[in-house]
Amino acid sequence: MSNNNSGPWALSRGLRISLILTLGACSGSDADGVGPDAGSSMGETGGAAAGGSVGLGGSGGSPGTGGVASTGGTTVTGGTTATGGRVSTGGASMGGSPSTGGMASTGGTTLAGGSSAAGGTANTGGTTNTGGSPATGGVSSVGGTTGGSPVTGGTAIAGGSGTTGGTVAAGGSRPTGGTTSTGGATGSGGSTGTNSGCPGADAAEFALVQAWLNNTTAVGALPNYAYSNIKKNFPAGAAFDRLACSIAMSCAEFAPMETDWLRKCEAVVTSAIVAESSYNPNSVVTDSYATRALTGATANDPTVGLLQVRFSSTMHDYNYNGPMAKMAAIGCAWPPELQTQADTTNFWATEGGTTYLSFMQDVACNIASAAWYYFYNATGNGGSNAVWIANYCKGQGIAGTMVTGLLSHLQGGSYPRPADPNNPYPWGIECCSCGNPSGCTCTGCTGRFASFMGIGTTSSRPSPDPFLEMLTPEPTKYCK
Repeated sequence: MSNNNSGPWALSRGLRISLILTLGACSGSDADGVGPDAGSSMGETGGAAAGGSVGLGGSGGSPGTGGVASTGGTTVTGGTTATGGRVSTGGASMGGSPSTGGMASTGGTTLAGGSSAAGGTANTGGTTNTGGSPATGGVSSVGGTTGGSPVTGGTAIAGGSGTTGGTVAAGGSRPTGGTTSTGGATGSGGSTGTNSGCPGADAAEFALVQAWLNNTTAVGALPNYAYSNIKKNFPAGAAFDRLACSIAMSCAEFAPMETDWLRKCEAVVTSAIVAESSYNPNSVVTDSYATRALTGATANDPTVGLLQVRFSSTMHDYNYNGPMAKMAAIGCAWPPELQTQADTTNFWATEGGTTYLSFMQDVACNIASAAWYYFYNATGNGGSNAVWIANYCKGQGIAGTMVTGLLSHLQGGSYPRPADPNNPYPWGIECCSCGNPSGCTCTGCTGRFASFMGIGTTSSRPSPDPFLEMLTPEPTKYCK
């Protein structure tokens, strides 16, 4: 994709801030990838998070103006409503949201804060890919993606609830150091685990992620509604193991090589899912960009799933640039027909809400592709100008930080420089168990990632701050 950075980002970001201040929502967003041929992309708009918030759009690419604010319903404790989505110009809708079972209820369910997946519990069978859609009828004309990558995705930090669910564990730091290797060849990632629920991951790391999700280690690191949704959507057994394994294996494959980043990756992803969907795997959000006007068609391109990925951005970028063997090792069966699909704008803009919706909702595919996007940007998009994936894979990446990766997800690869560590999205993921400072009282840095890692403080960010640690490019890890 070409570097098309013409979108009116300043206007959209102003709208985002206005909505946050007006609604007092816990916001956050997950914008995923930029185009494989270096196209710019915006942050994906967020899912109707069960905590009561939906996502905001991002910048980059041809970001849209305007934006749609999703009210999100009330939060668990009667908290604030969520911030709305903000992305591109969009077009007329092709019949509304492609969400399975319809869009989530804006009225909110008990402890869900704003949306309720109508599709039943997700991934209860523990199968790998639930998408696996058939070929869509041959390749379209070869046009490439010269217009820049479409909006990537993500919601504003979800949980509208301020419920913290108990005190944050202040206990000692987790074991640091290298039980596993975050680099290495495809399918590696440390010592082979012995737990049958996740045989490819280090057994200790898998068990720790399970303990985080069960609220038995770092108690209260996530808000109460997130733990409730985990129990609802991922009941004990194969479904729960698959959730924990998808996190552990995504980090085994994609965590940066710096010290202890396998563990830090696990903590980032476990926290970020709250920001994007509050652990509702069926979350589908159709924002204005999702229904943008195309040449001879209207897009059907919602943001989807636990980490709110968009077909035309994250999935598109991984399809043409990412290492497929790693995706298979994580447990995602990538549709084989996509790997020979011509890179045409209309195909990628229209198939995400129909043919490939269940593929994007698949827990392993969703978490793996979003983690890839977070960390390839964190390790390569830290310069004064955006570095798109095609250029990154040519060795042109510039070291960045976790804040770089998160803001690339929120606002797209061309996020406003310099990276702002106080943006509510990275702040909430790192520090705030109740959501983020825009929608709840978040004193100091004692929740989420900080609590998982045992490094929280009551007054400020940890020092040294892992989110500000410089992470170096690793194209052999993130590129085919």
